Amino acid sequence: MRLMIMSPDQSFANSLAKHLHHAGFGTDIFIMFEDASYALTQGHYDAVIFDPRVYDGDYKTWWRDRKTIRGAAEDTFLLLITDTPEERIIALESGADDSVTREVTPREVIARIRAVLRRSRVQTNDYHKFSDVTLCPFTREVSVGGLALQLQKRETFILEALMRRRGRVVPRAGLEHDVYGALAEYCPNSLEVRVSRIRRQLAKAGSHVKIEVVRGVGYRLAAECG
Repeated sequence: MRLMIMSPDQSFANSLAKHLHHAGFGTDIFIMFEDASYALTQGHYDAVIFDPRVYDGDYKTWWRDRKTIRGAAEDTFLLLITDTPEERIIALESGADDSVTREVTPREVIARIRAVLRRSRVQTNDYHKFSDVTLCPFTREVSVGGLALQLQKRETFILEALMRRRGRVVPRAGLEHDVYGALAEYCPNSLEVRVSRIRRQLAKAGSHVKIEVVRGVGYRLAAECG
């Protein structure tokens, strides 16, 4: 899962991101609203931790209109950081999925995010499934017909991004964003190396699922009959 932190407080954001990383979340930090808004159009975020101080305008209108932004999925969860309990109530009434004050501990933030994401996905099953491949987004466990695959965390991010699109082409840039984040540095061929390893693991398990290359565009999943 990938989270976005939008806050002008670099120290707060770095501390929170460190704890989120240890809890198994990929995290991107943005101190500029424009950069964050652009990133939302480039890839999927499961949650946005939003500090209103990063934005001079009406954040309530911005978030309400987020569905019109390409790539800002409807199931993205908004956690708002506020100064007072009264502002927390206003935030919840304005459409935030949850809200906390600035004194919140990283442990509580993690617990709240997990709880809301867990509740939101109960109705759609708590896993991704494509043909004979199943992936649990919370435990990062991947299996083929019940047989567990030994994949590294970033490899599960790749597979999850592809499974979420259910056979549609995922542009290379969008896949790199989902896997490495908007600000990370990585080797140019690292994506190909990880995709190759996933292919080997799927083939070893006898899966019908293949990862196809759409040259010049990106990747997609396909399921062979059999």
